[in-house]
Amino acid sequence: MKFAHNFIKDMKVSFKTFYIYIEILMALIFVAILLFVVPENFSSDINMYAHIDSSLQSNEIVEALESDNSSNIILLDSMDEIKYMLEEDRNSIGISISMVDQKILYNVILQGYESQKYRNIIEKSLIAEGIKDLPEYGSNTNIVTLASSSERLSDRLNMLPIFLLLNSAFTGLFIVATYIFMDKEEGTIRAFAVTPAKVWEYLLSKMGVMLVTGLLTGLITTLLVAGLKANYLHLIALLIATNLFGTSIGLFISSFYDSIMKAMGAILVTFMTLAFATTSYFMPSFNPIIIRILPSYPMAFAFREVFLENPDIAYIYSNVAGFTVLAALFFLWSNHRFKKTLTV
Repeated sequence: MKFAHNFIKDMKVSFKTFYIYIEILMALIFVAILLFVVPENFSSDINMYAHIDSSLQSNEIVEALESDNSSNIILLDSMDEIKYMLEEDRNSIGISISMVDQKILYNVILQGYESQKYRNIIEKSLIAEGIKDLPEYGSNTNIVTLASSSERLSDRLNMLPIFLLLNSAFTGLFIVATYIFMDKEEGTIRAFAVTPAKVWEYLLSKMGVMLVTGLLTGLITTLLVAGLKANYLHLIALLIATNLFGTSIGLFISSFYDSIMKAMGAILVTFMTLAFATTSYFMPSFNPIIIRILPSYPMAFAFREVFLENPDIAYIYSNVAGFTVLAALFFLWSNHRFKKTLTV
């Protein structure tokens, strides 16, 4: 009964302090950005403005230039037009192809910010294209697809797991400490200490508020962005486990300090360290051991699994079980510390 009473009281406080409304507003802003600003899939195609000498077979050259499917070829009448279009379109390149002394001359016009590596790629691509016309040419390139059935999320949907990680899972990392120190300043904790209620009931009610907020924002965001393209049963289980884990870390950190200002440094460092795992999420080839040992690393990929048509159930629920156990350990540790420091 004491836990239920504390939980209801804390929920009322969260509504009065507008915290839940702020979290919902942030979630809606994120949804608006994803739906109206971020495209469904980013395009890496660039415009290539080309001028081809009239003495050449332009159709064959255009077909050769378009063979890699990475550029949109736009034919122009002169070099001056190419330079003008490059000034207007800063994410483009130009090429002028002419016949000089019975030789085909390729004149590539770049913006100037391209790296030497990019320039070398263009040069080798043109050389390779010319070699194909030699009678003795033969391709020795073999393409092997290792995972032909692998699923790919849209670029928009691929951003959603990071929001769930940083906002819904770790929402309590910052806020739970604020609530505790606010109770200390108002004298609520001193009054609580002389009641028959247990410390764990007080802490658990705080975790309950964070859990409701995390579930609410996570489900609203997922429903508006992903619709029915998510496995909501797996998502809810993962949100509960990761939110409890994040909040328990916040409780543990706050047990070492007597004010929010003193605790904020440790909380920020912890949050930024956990957020560092997002670099490997967007760049899977960059995954040093220092990132893989962060709990947020498997957490991000577990959230990604819930949006796949054939998710790895074992991976999802191994994360659910692991973070639930870690949350319980941090909670017990925090409870032990708060018994000694709650009224300090």
